[in-house]
Amino acid sequence: MPHTRAASIEPVTGSEMNARLTATVRSELYEGRPLRILDAGCGRMWTWDLEEMRLELTGVDRDADALRLRAQERGDIDHWIVGDLRTVELPPDSYDLVHCAYVLEHIHGAVDVLERMHEALRPGGLMILKTPDRDSVYSFAARTTPHWLHVQYKRRIRGRKLAGTPGHGPYRVVYDQILSLPTLLDWAAAHQMDVITIVGENEHLDFFGKAAPAVDHALRIVAAMSRKRLTATHTNVGLAMRKRWQ
Repeated sequence: MPHTRAASIEPVTGSEMNARLTATVRSELYEGRPLRILDAGCGRMWTWDLEEMRLELTGVDRDADALRLRAQERGDIDHWIVGDLRTVELPPDSYDLVHCAYVLEHIHGAVDVLERMHEALRPGGLMILKTPDRDSVYSFAARTTPHWLHVQYKRRIRGRKLAGTPGHGPYRVVYDQILSLPTLLDWAAAHQMDVITIVGENEHLDFFGKAAPAVDHALRIVAAMSRKRLTATHTNVGLAMRKRWQ
């Protein structure tokens, strides 16, 4: 039977999604001591505002060029590892916060990465995921169009002139089955992860400028034609999940 989606979540802006997830970290984890954070697939940037919190930040990425640029441009990582998130050795039950933003959609075997991050997270710690929902119309378009078109989109629509050059995305997309919102929630329940915050965003529409309403309308038509197998109410989802104490 084809999958029919659960009720869609109403979206907020990308900055509001970050603000809500950041507020969850502050309220759930801030104890006045340094937080051990794993940034899984850290890339070139860390966009969170946690300046009042003391952090020990470990970054993992298979893209050595991106890590080099991160060290040169930001210098905010205490430890860094060049490696594949599916196989990299991580200490179990060690991190207060595991953060993974817009990485899983690029990986064959994304569920293996989730399992490894879950093992590295201490009981009571938080896992923050930000990922496209593979069953959004926008993501459906991304996973059924060629990579060169994604590069041109980043350059011409998003204005990123270095898109596609070493150390700069976009990276090729995979969109494993685990990345639909209902499936992620099922995974969390099966691993005794309590979902504290869930939020969606559709901020990509802003980059289309005056054409945004027309693009939004077209996406909603496709969603309606899919008979609820796809959604146009959001493209990306953000989840904050707490690992239960055993």
